[in-house]
Amino acid sequence: MQPRQAPPSTPGDDRPDASARDTARATPDGPRMEAAMDSFAEVRGDDGVDPDLLGYLFDDSPPAPPAPEPARRRVGTALVESRLAGMGDAGVRALLARKLCRLLPDLPPDRQDKATATALRTLERLARDHAAHVRTALAGALKDVACAPPAVARTLARDVERSVAEPILHCCATLTDEDLLEIIAAHPAGWALSAIARRPAVSAPLSCAIVDTGDAEATGVLLDNDGAVIPEDRLEDLVERSGGHPDWQAKLAGRTALPQRLALRLAEFVDDSVADLLRRRTDLDAVTAAEVAAVTRRRVAWVEGRDPAESPGRRAVRLHRQGALDETALGDALSWEETDFVRAALALRAAVHPGIVDDILRSGDPRAVTALVWRAGYSMRCAMRVQVSAAGIPPRAVLNARQGTGYPLPTADMARHLALYGVRS
Repeated sequence: MQPRQAPPSTPGDDRPDASARDTARATPDGPRMEAAMDSFAEVRGDDGVDPDLLGYLFDDSPPAPPAPEPARRRVGTALVESRLAGMGDAGVRALLARKLCRLLPDLPPDRQDKATATALRTLERLARDHAAHVRTALAGALKDVACAPPAVARTLARDVERSVAEPILHCCATLTDEDLLEIIAAHPAGWALSAIARRPAVSAPLSCAIVDTGDAEATGVLLDNDGAVIPEDRLEDLVERSGGHPDWQAKLAGRTALPQRLALRLAEFVDDSVADLLRRRTDLDAVTAAEVAAVTRRRVAWVEGRDPAESPGRRAVRLHRQGALDETALGDALSWEETDFVRAALALRAAVHPGIVDDILRSGDPRAVTALVWRAGYSMRCAMRVQVSAAGIPPRAVLNARQGTGYPLPTADMARHLALYGVRS
């Protein structure tokens, strides 16, 4: 009798065949293995596809990603990789700085932790790196890190390279007011002051310190910053000084919570576009709004009252005889850039030859111009406007008032400056 042969398996059919069953029966655990094979075949079904595979193909949720490497271990990995790549390369050190800054938020805040201490020591060394490229990379990565190490931030904030210090001074929340006041007291470059003035929040002490430096550009940046708290006495000082800094005027006119009296004071000498900003403010009370409108009407009347047949010099003489060549008239003329009238008014009020007035205004000397306005009997506020509008002195070079309104030079000094042009007391 021929032995029975197992039926041939069809292609793709991987059910346990008879030979496999015979092998299973020959083992001590044969019956149990044979039962398992039967169960396996039954579950898989006639199509020969494992249900586990079907579940994988039609599962909506992707497999969970592998757990990230702990931050402590990543610090060590970053250091090892940097050493292998060659720490003598500035690019490698810059990359290490960026990696460590990204890891800072995930590290334990305790400096006693070994990984944290290692990362901080490395960052402190990188903050003093001889390559500006490395320090710049560190500053750019650290500026927005809320837990930036204070010692590292202070080192970077005092860096002489603008690309290093500026982002830290502007953005780093770790720097305290005390840190920033110390930096301001050290007389930094103008860009450093402007960076501090642009911070999202600038306290009153910081605002006062920036204004007191006398840096016109940084002060303008401060006025543009809605997050800067500027005390009223400093705002008053800036309004008075804005006669010599026309670029401040629109910023002051648009500043929120500008005191009513300062809005009115500003309206006295600003140009028409700034006056329009003041008129459109919605926080002015009815009385102040009416006074601002009255100032505007007066200045319009100044232009409309001009006689085309009357020269600026003759108009100045007429007003002088009428006792009306006062600071209001001079201010209106400055607002309309009537330089010829201003020259004539200064010559008449100071009792100085018009040619000497021209020489002083053309000199570009803020002290001589200030002395001339003083001799004419006008205020220091007026002198600042004359320096800019009539003498063409750049705002950075303007001689500012003392305490907002007073003449900054002693009487003897002003007389001496005038004497250089032949003007005797």
